[in-house]
Amino acid sequence: MITHVRSVALGVPDLSAAHEFFEKHWQLDLVGADSDRVFLGAGCQDNHVLRLRAAAEPRVDLLCLAAASDADVDQIAERVAAHPLGRLVSEPATCTDAGGGYRVRFLDCEGRTVEVSSRVAVRAFRPVEPGESRPTGISHVVLNATDLLTTSAFYQSIFDLKVTDWVESIMVFLRAGTAHHMLAFTRAPHASLNHVAFELRGIDEFMRATGSMTKKGYLPLWGPGRHGVGANTFTYFQEPTSRFVAEYTTGMLRIDPDHKWTPRVYPANAQTSDTWGVASPRDEAVSASLRGCPDTGLWQPPPM
Repeated sequence: MITHVRSVALGVPDLSAAHEFFEKHWQLDLVGADSDRVFLGAGCQDNHVLRLRAAAEPRVDLLCLAAASDADVDQIAERVAAHPLGRLVSEPATCTDAGGGYRVRFLDCEGRTVEVSSRVAVRAFRPVEPGESRPTGISHVVLNATDLLTTSAFYQSIFDLKVTDWVESIMVFLRAGTAHHMLAFTRAPHASLNHVAFELRGIDEFMRATGSMTKKGYLPLWGPGRHGVGANTFTYFQEPTSRFVAEYTTGMLRIDPDHKWTPRVYPANAQTSDTWGVASPRDEAVSASLRGCPDTGLWQPPPM
């Protein structure tokens, strides 16, 4: 039903600075721009993986998920309309925005605007070469939720996502395919974006990307290290003006669909956070940055 995270759209107070950070330093590709939006791609066929829009305050405009077919988009719309905590923003329809395709938009149980689309135009792209620090696409997105159980249940019921693992009762990891997680939710005092994770080609490229950002003066918020849940590597950075957090990652655990998977509950300790033990401890400053500020985009779909 859902294949992957297609893109994330963010409202940022300094569009020029955020654009420079993600294109020049994060090494995303400029795909297009208009008066107040910038579209950035990666080393993949998705039309774009990040949309930046000029906004008075930082906000999440859209979480964009890819559906396998138009029928899946229709079914998701029907499930949202029937769910007591969901609200359709637009009925399924062909769109003319960047990439086109067939899409539906809705508000989830905490007010985030979610877009699900199929038949979006693919773009010609240059594959990531060995040793390059360019991301190959979005690996996963983690969101902060005030009601973890309700939010997790909502996404499972709308998208048929499966629970892979938990960290105690504070974080849940959800998958759609073989990757350990496509979405994850963590308990927080407010709903917000925790981080967007960008996939690198491999461990060497992951470390090169981390080193490249550091040499440019962007010190890691946390990392490099390797998570105990999902086994993926991590280095987190912050875009300086919006304070949104972006992660470099690679090497995520794959789940064999032919074998039954029993979700595990991990302890919330240093070993779970970083099995390598090389990253600095996740202190309150790191946690506060990942919690971010309350999302000003809740219950307010973006203007375009």
